[in-house]
Amino acid sequence: MPAQVEPVLTCEEKKVWVFGYGSLIWKPNFKYEKVVTGYINGVGRKFWQGSRDHRGTEEQPGRVATLVEDPKGSVYGLGFEISQEEAATTFNYLNDRETGYNLKEVTFHPCDPAFPKQKVLVFIASTENSDYLGSAPLEEMAECIATSVGQSGPNYEYLFNLAHMMRLLFPMCYDSHLFELEEEVKRIRNGYVKPNEKR
Repeated sequence: MPAQVEPVLTCEEKKVWVFGYGSLIWKPNFKYEKVVTGYINGVGRKFWQGSRDHRGTEEQPGRVATLVEDPKGSVYGLGFEISQEEAATTFNYLNDRETGYNLKEVTFHPCDPAFPKQKVLVFIASTENSDYLGSAPLEEMAECIATSVGQSGPNYEYLFNLAHMMRLLFPMCYDSHLFELEEEVKRIRNGYVKPNEKR
């Protein structure tokens, strides 16, 4: 089910903020007035959401990022400020793009202390949505990402773009799930096989 946007569009504030932690980081494709680096707490970024359109197919779903509860975790990404005039258009677009995700309001902490903490809306995949894949062994997830292709391109491209942007924007942060997946996908794509390893 698409995310519900009514709480966003009826809010009395003049600005709406959205937090991006996946493809929105390098390809937002909507108008925004300001973008700020920062993080949200209490969650972890995982490639547990299936994609049967943009990064996979019905027969072979790809894997894309979502957030899962992690009391000790933090996820770095971008906060986008959207004008009230652009809010309806933006969230209609994001509803179509973020299939299987629901909106949740969280607190965004900018990296620059000159910016105050900000309430933002973030898309999080519901575990009840039909495309939710959940956890799996690293090698299994990497094999899926290395071989799946959708209308937006290869699944590995999504992973590599995200890993690149995280290193570029947040060199001080190490996302073990993201970078270990990246390493394993590169190993698969390079055809490297360890001694005595069967594939």
